[in-house]
Amino acid sequence: MTASPISFRPLLIGAVALAVLAQGGCAWTRDKLGIDANYQDSVQNQPLEVPPGMDLPNTAAAVTVPSVTPNPNAVAAPAAAGISSFTIADGIDSAWRRLGLALGKVPGVTVGDAVKALNSYEVTYEGVTMLVRAEAVGAETRVTALGPDGKPMNSAVSNKLLGQLKARLG
Repeated sequence: MTASPISFRPLLIGAVALAVLAQGGCAWTRDKLGIDANYQDSVQNQPLEVPPGMDLPNTAAAVTVPSVTPNPNAVAAPAAAGISSFTIADGIDSAWRRLGLALGKVPGVTVGDAVKALNSYEVTYEGVTMLVRAEAVGAETRVTALGPDGKPMNSAVSNKLLGQLKARLG
């Protein structure tokens, strides 16, 4: 006995017809049940309303400029005590390492970033943040303190720190 071959063509046509009907069926039932209208009318789709006065930050007291009246009896401040820079009889690499060790031993100094490419240390001393930098000057190394603007500092705090560093480094 031989079995007759089953023709797949009617099955394929039926599967395609079923798929087409299934795709369109969702739209037919949605329209008839009115599902679209229910969620489109919901309150959650209303635009956000910002209360008046809360759309911008309050900047009324952001910048206050104090009034300055010159005092004719004021005495000029004395020159800052200490030194504004000093030199070490050492090469730049060795001086930079020694400078880092000396900064760690000065009481009240907080060492931040150490940048070898600039031969500098970011330090905070007595509430003042500065950059203590070593720069090669011939065979010696000069140590200076730079302010936030990149210019050499000549304040009492920076000069005091440089004086302590010179005493430690010789």
